[in-house]
Amino acid sequence: MNRLRGCFITVVVIIALSALIFLLISFLSSGSYKKDILILGLDEREETNEFKGLTDTIIIYHITGPGNEDYLISIPRDIRVDLDGYGWNKINAAYKYGGEDMIKGEIYNLTGIYVDKIMVSNFNGFKEIIDILGGVYITVEEPLHDPLSGADFDPGTQKMNGEQALSFVRCRSTAGADLDRVERQKYLLNEVIKQKLNFSIIPKAPQIIKVLNEYTKTDLTILDLGSIGFVLLFSSKNIDFLTIPVEPANIDGISYLISDRDEVKDYLDSYLK
Repeated sequence: MNRLRGCFITVVVIIALSALIFLLISFLSSGSYKKDILILGLDEREETNEFKGLTDTIIIYHITGPGNEDYLISIPRDIRVDLDGYGWNKINAAYKYGGEDMIKGEIYNLTGIYVDKIMVSNFNGFKEIIDILGGVYITVEEPLHDPLSGADFDPGTQKMNGEQALSFVRCRSTAGADLDRVERQKYLLNEVIKQKLNFSIIPKAPQIIKVLNEYTKTDLTILDLGSIGFVLLFSSKNIDFLTIPVEPANIDGISYLISDRDEVKDYLDSYLK
């Protein structure tokens, strides 16, 4: 029995070391890993996985050089933009109408950030990843009861599964509406990073990769994913969360968020060195 246990431990160690070596090789092969990755959460609940529709979440993952802080930059979905050929819309319609090129162009016009890579995930992918990770502990600060998102939470700390986490980040029933939702998205991402991004995630990698293949669309390569994984798992880099400055407005009976391009760029320039 002890011999079998020793063999089992040896196999586990070999697998762990192999994963570490793979990530290290990927990291070194990528050279400079400065990148701006656009992460889109797509409002697509059907099983078709066509990757069409409005973007419920828009986040730029700004990866810096060694020793510098990384940033997750939230772009509120209700920002008013003039889409080429479609007139004034909210920025969450850019991907629906013009695909990757249009949303990348709108992000550049708004922030001055040229997106290197893009990852699009639908609701099913989000829920399954949270479930694979074993759920996440979330502290609800105020009552969240929203039939549209499915949120039904009283204040307090609770462990949320994928379905619950999705309803939490999609809830718009509070006074700040979309801006409050952006803050909940950032909070949940921060908790996932703090609670789940450690060595315990390595055995779950095959399940995560399967979900990513099925429920995401991306131009990230294996080397890109390996580099990012190495940085997140084995470095002491901090990740800060930013939301670009906006002001609420009601135009022709529609609620928008208005952003000033120069103000946004000045704000980001103060962080993104």
